[in-house]
Amino acid sequence: MVLAAGFIAAASLGKLVPHLDWIAQRYGVGLGLAGFALSCVMLPGALAGWSFGTLSERFGAKRIAAAGLLISAAASLAGGYSNSFAMLVALRIVEGFGYSFLVIAGTVLAAQLMPGRSAFALSIWSSFAPIGFALGQWAGAFAAGDAPLPIIGAVHAAVLVAAALALQLCVAAASERRQGASSWSVIRHVPAQRTALAFGATCAVILAAVALTPVLLAGRTGIPVAEVASLTALAALPGLAGRIAPGWLLGRGVTPFAVFFSATVVAALSIAGAFATPLWTALALFVVFQIAAGALPGLLSAMMPQVTPAPEQLGSLSGICTQTVNLGNLLGPPLALAIYAAAGTAAALALLVGLLAAALLAIAGLGVYRRRLSEAV
Repeated sequence: MVLAAGFIAAASLGKLVPHLDWIAQRYGVGLGLAGFALSCVMLPGALAGWSFGTLSERFGAKRIAAAGLLISAAASLAGGYSNSFAMLVALRIVEGFGYSFLVIAGTVLAAQLMPGRSAFALSIWSSFAPIGFALGQWAGAFAAGDAPLPIIGAVHAAVLVAAALALQLCVAAASERRQGASSWSVIRHVPAQRTALAFGATCAVILAAVALTPVLLAGRTGIPVAEVASLTALAALPGLAGRIAPGWLLGRGVTPFAVFFSATVVAALSIAGAFATPLWTALALFVVFQIAAGALPGLLSAMMPQVTPAPEQLGSLSGICTQTVNLGNLLGPPLALAIYAAAGTAAALALLVGLLAAALLAIAGLGVYRRRLSEAV
């Protein structure tokens, strides 16, 4: 149920992708600003993610998660009737408050609900963002016509409200464990710092690639962006396997760094191939990219209990990681789209590969990533 709520909340990230061109034309803005309307849902978490983590510890993860879903629902419904670009961005930011609440609280709930198998549970939980993004992108493509936003906003709001009610009914009250006060020691803890940095870089790559690939392939094939977006959305769904795999591999004695290094190399090669090959080959390579790139945040999610200074500070670490993830997601799509528009495919690819390399370097020197986990999965 928690994972399903994550999918529904993360649809906020992808539901506008098929209509980037429409947004740019409707509001008279450039493609880069249209991309900002897509990613600005990440702004609240990017600015205040750590403080949201303390709310989860103080008031309970289940309450914060349900409140986040309801906030997102109200903003989604209102956003469908935005009569200016500024209003659309403002309501998307409000939607982002709710999304951040759900993400941070959901991480704590996932670890609490499966305390003996937290690495596996958190690697599965990490799939909520790409799968939810892809589902939102796929569903959003069906809202055709001259005014797609009202139907997108209303349908998503209804599903968010249903998710909030189901969360209240289906998640046992026993999982609602209040934790101790957070500490600045989480921010000062080097493994936590570098894990958070790697989270931000890898998620920036994934969301930028998902936003950029339909635009790039549409420009090369002449197929409308919305049609290509529906195809790339379906191609992103196998990324679920990449998210789950790290928890399984860690439980079988593979070191975290070995998983991360291998996945980084495959992700870089496959996205390069996707940007340079014909449509159907590109889609096949995009599937490979989604699986390999998805393993990176999946691995980092599984490692969160290992890099937290104390178990009761998982909420604060979740907030910090959400902050860097949101920064990456906020900056990744508009930056990649702007670089592509200004300098072409090679420059955009260099950005993505550079971010993957930065993530790998961030964790390379940490001993905790070179040791096998003792936890049995």
